[in-house]
Amino acid sequence: MRMRIAVVCLLLAMLLIMGCKLEEKSAGMAVINSRDVVTKCNDGMRVSEEIQRHFADRRDNLKNQEDAIRKLQNDPAFSDPKSGKKDELQRLAKAYMEESQQFRQDVSNEEAVKFKPVLDKINKILAEYAKEHGLVGVQDKNGFAYVDPSIDITEEIVKRVDQAK
Repeated sequence: MRMRIAVVCLLLAMLLIMGCKLEEKSAGMAVINSRDVVTKCNDGMRVSEEIQRHFADRRDNLKNQEDAIRKLQNDPAFSDPKSGKKDELQRLAKAYMEESQQFRQDVSNEEAVKFKPVLDKINKILAEYAKEHGLVGVQDKNGFAYVDPSIDITEEIVKRVDQAK
């Protein structure tokens, strides 16, 4: 009887040790909505507002050009080939397309520069979080059709980014 108890205790001890080793080696995965982290954290919102203000005049100018093009298209004289309205429309449309393309490029370049420190901060915090929680990978959740909400760390990362200096 003592022998059986000793064997059972030995087996239980081995299972506990193996279980601990398995637990140590098991690594987790998590998902994050990276766009939400960037746009919801305080630094991201501040940079976004800064960029909006910086390009407000150009955005308004493009809107005015769109309105002028629409107005010209709706002008009753537009259908008269002698009015020159079609040539004017082509000129306005070409200028609008060029300015619009340049605007998008300038905004994109500005975002790359202004958001870099924010992204660096997020990546540092994300790496710390992953290490702290034994994660071997964090995938952007937009690549999945379904994600168990229990592995979504988006809000936690936003919170940590906002708390970091």
